[in-house]
Amino acid sequence: MANVDTIKIKIEGVELPTPSSYSVSLEDLDSGGSIRIITTGKLIRSRIRAEILKISLTYNLTDTPDILKILRMIKPTTFKVLLYLPNEGLNGTIEMYANQKQYNYKRVSTGIKADSFSFDLTEV
Repeated sequence: MANVDTIKIKIEGVELPTPSSYSVSLEDLDSGGSIRIITTGKLIRSRIRAEILKISLTYNLTDTPDILKILRMIKPTTFKVLLYLPNEGLNGTIEMYANQKQYNYKRVSTGIKADSFSFDLTEV
C-alpha cells in the first residue's frame, strides 16, 4: 500500500511542489444518450466509463516561481502523471490533462490580494 500521508505527484518525471490542498474525485462519464425524464425526474443513464480520476490541487500564492513552474508543466494537451491511485490503492502512472486553472483573490484592508492558484488534473 502506498503512503497516502505524503502527496507526491510527478508530471513527466518532474515532481510538483506539495499543494496546500488536494482533493480527489472519481467521476462517471455518460454519453449524450443519457436522458432525464422531465415528468418524473428519473435519469436513464448511458454510462460510457466509470471512475475517471480527477484531482483538484490548490497552491497558496506565496511562491510565484513555483506557480510559473507548474503552469509550464501542465501546458501540454496531455501528459503522464505518477501519483497515488485511490481506487487501486497504489502508486501508478496515468495519462491526464489539466483544466479549470484559476487564481483566487480575497479582499484585504488595502484592497484585493491574490490568494491562491488551483487547477484540476483529469484522467484521459
